[in-house]
Amino acid sequence: MKRIFSAILSGVILLAFGAALSSCTEEMVDINDEVALGRCLTPTELSAKIIDGEFIEFSWTKSKGATEFVLELYSDEEMKQKVETFTIPAADVPYTADLEADMTYYARVKGVNGDGVIEDSNWATFDRALQTYAIKSSLNPELVDRSASSITIKWTKDPEVDHIRITPALNAEEEYTRFDVSADAQAAAQVEVTGLKASVNYTLAVHFKSAQRGTVSAWTRPSVEGATEVATAEALIQALTDKAPVIKVAYSETPYVIGSVVLGGPVAIYGDATAQGAQPTIQGGLKIGADVKSVHLEALTFDGAALADYPHNLTFDAAANVENITVVNCKLNNYLRGVLYENSKAPTVGAIKYDGIEVNNVTGDGGDCFDFRGAATVNSIEFINSTLNTGARTWFRVDANTKLESIKLTHCTFNNLCFANNGNNNGIFNIRALNAAGAAPTFVLTHNVFLNMNDDNKRCCLVAKNSTSAFPTELSNNFFYNCYDRFFVAQKDGSTLSGDDLKAAADEGRARILVNGSVELTADPCVDSARDKYNVTSKEVIEANAGDPRWYAAYVEIPEDLTQEVTATGKIWDLTDGQTFKKMADKDMVRDGIRFFVKNTPINFTKEGFEFTGEAVLEGGVPVDGGIGIKVNEPGSIIISVAAAAGHSNLTVSLDGKVSASVPAGAEYQKVTFANVSGEQMIYIYGCHPATMTFLQWTSDVQVLDKVLATPQVKISKTTVNERAEDEITLTWDAVDYAGSYNVTVDGKKKNVTETSYTFATGGYAVEEAGGDFAIQVTAVPAADDYTRVESQPAELSFHVNDVPEEPGIKVVRYSLTFPEGGNAEEKYVCENNAGFYVQTTGGWVVDANSQKFAVVGTAEYDSYSTRLKGSKTSDSKSMTITVPNDGKLYIAARSANSSATDRTMALMQGDKEILAPTVIQDADKFTAGDASAFPYVVVDVKAGDIQVVLNNGINFYGIVYDAFEGAPAGVDYVWDFSAPEWVDAMNGSGIAANTNDSNWNLEVNGLKVVSGGGSIKWNVSGETYFWQPGGKSDGTTRYFEFTTEMAGKLTVYASNTGSSEDLTRMVTVKVGDGAEESLPGGYSSSNGAVPVEFNITAGTVKIYPTGNGLRFYKIEFHSN
Repeated sequence: MKRIFSAILSGVILLAFGAALSSCTEEMVDINDEVALGRCLTPTELSAKIIDGEFIEFSWTKSKGATEFVLELYSDEEMKQKVETFTIPAADVPYTADLEADMTYYARVKGVNGDGVIEDSNWATFDRALQTYAIKSSLNPELVDRSASSITIKWTKDPEVDHIRITPALNAEEEYTRFDVSADAQAAAQVEVTGLKASVNYTLAVHFKSAQRGTVSAWTRPSVEGATEVATAEALIQALTDKAPVIKVAYSETPYVIGSVVLGGPVAIYGDATAQGAQPTIQGGLKIGADVKSVHLEALTFDGAALADYPHNLTFDAAANVENITVVNCKLNNYLRGVLYENSKAPTVGAIKYDGIEVNNVTGDGGDCFDFRGAATVNSIEFINSTLNTGARTWFRVDANTKLESIKLTHCTFNNLCFANNGNNNGIFNIRALNAAGAAPTFVLTHNVFLNMNDDNKRCCLVAKNSTSAFPTELSNNFFYNCYDRFFVAQKDGSTLSGDDLKAAADEGRARILVNGSVELTADPCVDSARDKYNVTSKEVIEANAGDPRWYAAYVEIPEDLTQEVTATGKIWDLTDGQTFKKMADKDMVRDGIRFFVKNTPINFTKEGFEFTGEAVLEGGVPVDGGIGIKVNEPGSIIISVAAAAGHSNLTVSLDGKVSASVPAGAEYQKVTFANVSGEQMIYIYGCHPATMTFLQWTSDVQVLDKVLATPQVKISKTTVNERAEDEITLTWDAVDYAGSYNVTVDGKKKNVTETSYTFATGGYAVEEAGGDFAIQVTAVPAADDYTRVESQPAELSFHVNDVPEEPGIKVVRYSLTFPEGGNAEEKYVCENNAGFYVQTTGGWVVDANSQKFAVVGTAEYDSYSTRLKGSKTSDSKSMTITVPNDGKLYIAARSANSSATDRTMALMQGDKEILAPTVIQDADKFTAGDASAFPYVVVDVKAGDIQVVLNNGINFYGIVYDAFEGAPAGVDYVWDFSAPEWVDAMNGSGIAANTNDSNWNLEVNGLKVVSGGGSIKWNVSGETYFWQPGGKSDGTTRYFEFTTEMAGKLTVYASNTGSSEDLTRMVTVKVGDGAEESLPGGYSSSNGAVPVEFNITAGTVKIYPTGNGLRFYKIEFHSN
């Protein structure tokens, strides 16, 4: 496009000079170099080039006989209007002429002999026009105001301003238009440029003649008529709920937090940005409902806050028929997944267009940024004049289930994308959709700039590794900087390649990608792209009109604001935060409250932390180059870690220039205390050698005593209880200084509490006739932000459980079954004193002599066996069945038939129910029980009836112990499987669509309640698996499941994380009545499906809910003891 950049014209002319020789004979004639000349030879090899606008450097070959040269300049091509004549000594060639700007010159030169011995040469003419141009200093223009048809700018006062050049970004090929500056506007150094179109991004360049004196890029305001105007989040939510077709959002310093909102009809939402372009921010996500025909978003900043409740800016909530989705002049920041998502709704969409947007910091994994997976039909996708910066997994994903006619990306800038380090990362483009005719869609990729695609996780690429991923059908004028080899590997998996194989695949990809004007650059085409300064400096990129047009504006360095606030105690800096600390501190600056003192010794921001690159320069003990400082105003301590390094690397910590400590390389969480801070003072950190600081904290803690916390002094409410009695024990202790919480361990089960007391029920404890003792330990744990102290030694207590005779009619009777050597023909082995307890095998299982010991894990008592039943892989012809007459518990003495095998498993089935999942039986599990080495029993609760044993390979059985519950009341068995028909019907019949958060759930099916309590919960389905997903963590009053049992038993909750990543800080939490919470990790990757989490619970009202953050719940089971 013919933009605001002046062209530099240069002319080069080559004139040939020749002489013809003739002879009538074949005799060779010697050439005489000393032939006398009658005139100077004509100058040859003429060239001229423009230097700094108003200067032209002329050069030519110095011709024989000439001692000087005459250079004449004309204003016309016919050379009738002479404007300049220069007489130039031969020694001064090449010669630079200082000329007038904005002129076109025509030049000729001849050689002259100053002594007059020979005549002047013939004239040699430069064959091209030479055009000078003006160069003036920048006047730093600024945006003053905007309307739908005008933009007002101002600049530093200067009489040399005569017009504004206006270029719209909508059409990258459009010429600029000239807007003349009146005398009054020139005097005021401000002008309103009128006659513009609404909702267009313009570049306005201040000019004096051809000299550009600075630029401003700004959008005209949208034309909004009849809009519903809102100024609060509640009003915005209400306007969306009321299906207002046009909404105008007032600017606010605080975000509009709307959560996840379903759009009920067509909508256009406009931000009422400030005159300087600051936009209102909406925190949340929008869901496209069934009746939405169009969506238009403009002049807004959307923020996902990295929350799972709205991981994408836009998602489809129904099979809508949408004519167009348009996002203009918006910023989309901090979404967990990205900008748009469709999976199972199968919408039909006409045109999707993103124009003039910025996408920044897509923080998470578990999904892709622009993501179509389901059976959608899309006519066109277009991204233009936009910047996509930092983050995401795959950026553009359109799966084979989707129909797509075309996708176009032009005039966009891409920086630092697709760095999720897993196999689901398919780079920037993974377009596997076909069009309606079954062919690859039209795929246009032109005039873009790709920057810093070089993360060492080996995943980012331009075109996905799948051979079915579409390659651009139109590819031109794209520029690539700092992109590693794997980025260019197309339609094959570059992450598995290295060495020559990688180079060959990358060279093959470059040959396909670097075509039609596309170039791989060796220098940053921007001011500093690694620090998000994208203003283009590359002449190649400018002339190709590549990248987001907003970055064609000249970069104006904003003076650093060195104002430094006092640091609050408790501050922990994230030294690896690439958004706050970009690349390096190469000048004096303040970032996140840290003052960087840098002149010539930069501080690099690395993946480890702050790298001090050399010895600091001190003045009066205070660093002025190569150091940092934080401002404090009360006593406290610096906690600092320094990476291990060779040599004498260390960091010095001082207070107002007085050295307090030297922290050596390799030190972790070293504490430097400043107990006498009074008023505002500075703490400085600097190095004498290169060193990397990996951790920094400012804390109010000034204690310098032992790092180990004091042991709690614990009191116990009672030390003796009766077995099976509904009783409880309370532990209390005084608060321990600097403790943030306490670990309480009862009978091997640990619980972390923040209070100074803990109560636990004892009704579940059963003992033998002599009773039993159970251990208690309580330790003090440092606060989560205390990196200097460690957990205390335990306070150790115990309590005794008395044996209580069982009530008449209810008793536990133990039976033991072994296998007599030699076996029997029927392959049936019956317990000697309980004919209803027996083992039946088929297929010729053998019994022989072999001695082993078995014990329950954690006990000192063991049982000895002398024979074994040699089992093999079970099948229709080889089987093993255990039959029991009553409910009870089995202790199975099983050992692998191969002592080195680690993959042999046993499972148990009762009917179609799996009561023991495949469990590895291996010698490695052998442990010490009392004075012997024993194998562990496999312990499982059973119901009366047959139990099928399932083996994947040979496992030997030495005996089975059976605790029968004789005379026990009928047990309770609940299975709430959310994929079962009764639950699926309840979900679909609720009136609440799948994947829709709702805070009013109060649903009960077969005794299990799903309760919102004001917190959001949704149901969803993946394939044929249904699940419930609370919209965040719970404290037990919201987002919970509830049922009531009159018997104690085992509760199993099948759960996973809400995405494919693993986060074991997300817990399944269970609370019975007013008892204490019990939590176990539940945030396992959803890619692995449901994971069982087991609890032993007492009778009462049971609540189940997530803590830490949301989870998926697939099934809940309860079986009474």
